[in-house]
Amino acid sequence: MIAGVVATILVAAAAWYGVGVSSANPKLADVGAWLWTKTSGKVVHVNGLSGEVDGYLNDKAGRKLRVVQDGGTVLLVDDRNGFVSRVEPSQLSVAQSRDLGAAGLQLAVSGGAAYAVDPAKGSVQQIDPATLNSVGAPITLPGPLGAARIDGGRRLWVPVTAKGEVVPVVDGAAAAPVKVGEPGEELSITIAGGLPVVVNSRAATATIIGADGGVGEITLPKGVAQAAKGGALTPAATEGALVPILTPGDSGLLVVIDTGSNSVLSTRFDGQDPADLGVPQVLGSKVYVPDQGSGSLIVWDSAAGGRPTTLRVAEGPGPVDVFVKDGLLWANDENGDKAVVIDPEGRKHDIDKGDSDVPGPSSTPKPKQTPSSEPTRSETVPDPDPVETSAPPASPTRTREAEPTRKPTRTPTRTPTATPTPTPTPSATAPGAPGAVTARSGPGKVTVTFGPSTGGKVERYTLKTTGGGQSVPESVPADGPFQFEFTGGNCANEYTFVVVAHWSGGEVESQPSAGAKPCVAPGSPTGFQAKPKNRGAELTWTGPEAADDTTYELTGAATNNTIRGNSYTVDGLKNNQKHTFRLKAKNSAGESPEAATTEVDLAYPRQQYKNKNNDQTNTLIRPTPAKNGDDKVGTIPKGQYITVTVICQVKGQVVNESQDGSTSDIWNKVETQYGNGWLSDTLVATPGGGFPEAPLFECTD
Repeated sequence: MIAGVVATILVAAAAWYGVGVSSANPKLADVGAWLWTKTSGKVVHVNGLSGEVDGYLNDKAGRKLRVVQDGGTVLLVDDRNGFVSRVEPSQLSVAQSRDLGAAGLQLAVSGGAAYAVDPAKGSVQQIDPATLNSVGAPITLPGPLGAARIDGGRRLWVPVTAKGEVVPVVDGAAAAPVKVGEPGEELSITIAGGLPVVVNSRAATATIIGADGGVGEITLPKGVAQAAKGGALTPAATEGALVPILTPGDSGLLVVIDTGSNSVLSTRFDGQDPADLGVPQVLGSKVYVPDQGSGSLIVWDSAAGGRPTTLRVAEGPGPVDVFVKDGLLWANDENGDKAVVIDPEGRKHDIDKGDSDVPGPSSTPKPKQTPSSEPTRSETVPDPDPVETSAPPASPTRTREAEPTRKPTRTPTRTPTATPTPTPTPSATAPGAPGAVTARSGPGKVTVTFGPSTGGKVERYTLKTTGGGQSVPESVPADGPFQFEFTGGNCANEYTFVVVAHWSGGEVESQPSAGAKPCVAPGSPTGFQAKPKNRGAELTWTGPEAADDTTYELTGAATNNTIRGNSYTVDGLKNNQKHTFRLKAKNSAGESPEAATTEVDLAYPRQQYKNKNNDQTNTLIRPTPAKNGDDKVGTIPKGQYITVTVICQVKGQVVNESQDGSTSDIWNKVETQYGNGWLSDTLVATPGGGFPEAPLFECTD
């Protein structure tokens, strides 16, 4: 009976999704992706090397499905009700289905770890990606929750907006939260190169969490804080160090941070409605931004700068789902049968998702060719269409007057031809404004690149900037290179830049760039060392490159967040213990993600000295640093001078020594052949001078 019920449920699920088990056992390409189409209801698998469809599943048309895929795990999510199904690629069938019961359900899957997150209820449940069964008890966090991501260490990071923090979840258990903002500030997480980067839109910061739990911060342009409700848009993950951040709203600001160098570059998309732009993705150095207003991709090369280009995906306006998988970028027209796949070199394959002559629930698979790493088309793929710009004016057409009629003559001499009257030269046409001004922060500088003007004749370009500083060169020729370098600014200030095109009739200015600082968040200090001293340590280190504006934050056994220079003295520690220090560099652009660490061992530096003043009476070794009658723990016989080991010193009872007339309140903790205890400094030949008498330490235990 139980088996019958289970079979009935699976059949019902298969009927609901419209899929069956094919008798064929298709072999799908290892490098590929599953794409969904609203109109046909199909979920197709596409070979990433050829762009060809090599398998599909049927579904009911019009139902909104979200495909979650990681390696061999393929899940279909119905966002209306939280119904989740697992696809078995080898059978082109639905293997398991489960109603997780939450509209807007988040599924985070990576490297064998999987979690179902209900953002409204604040519930986080670990699941088995193979069976969809729950693993352990759910975790409840204060809702609403942001989009959760899994890092390279299989840790789930959950943004908790109500507290301005992100909570790591390890093996289904919540760990200590990381503070990244104030309560209510919008947070988004991108896993960049395996590490979480948390963007706080309202604070305009990006927090990088290191593998060792260290936290660094990069200051973003102030324009990021102007993002529309919901905050800045960031991808779920990037395969390298670049993280693109798009600010939806009026600005259309695109920011790219490099977590390897901490540099920040930014540009603005002119001519597009920022409200139509979607989550940016990055592949190599190129950033791809979906534009639902045209059903296209805006492509911008962060390394080269200049004007962005457009790449058509859909036949008309509509949503384009963009993601990176297996080192390829996929752009899917969710409403139609079009899609594209792009490799890191920018070569693309057009995809026809409507191809049904492939393995599926009710078709016989056609013979499949071995996928080739090269494009299947022989012709060269054209560059993406350029973003719409002002076309250069047509060249003026010169006209020629008709030649005058020659009069017949009786002489052989030719009659001179009349000289044509030249047409007046047309007045010069103003060029278009320079475009796509990009500002890239660097150590002590900002590199400004721009797209040249179109139309008209430009004589040269110059740069205007807010505040002090200078630009090199002073001007750029009309034929480029289209780049300036701004130096001499203050790291604490944010500068904007305007490129001016000079022509015979005047000047044409670009739109202002986004703000940029002439500095980057510093790297970690190096060579961090601690030299022990009595009750403290002498700390030294080497600062990061271009550290003029850098201060240092010390934590651990001592704290100070305003240290300047490359050394610091710590006092007030307990001797005979080990102490650990952590040091981070910071400036107006942010702080280093990794802290330098060092340790100091304040073990007592034991020293050996001779006893003294032992000619009149026996020397008594006291149990405490004081003379209390005949209390003793040992006796050095009168007249004997031996070697005693002095461990440390304290101040105690004042002692007057009659033999040499000396006086001291310093007592030495000693070890001798006659017993261990305390001897007044008047009875030990210590170096003298101060307390404690170097190289001895004070007794603190």
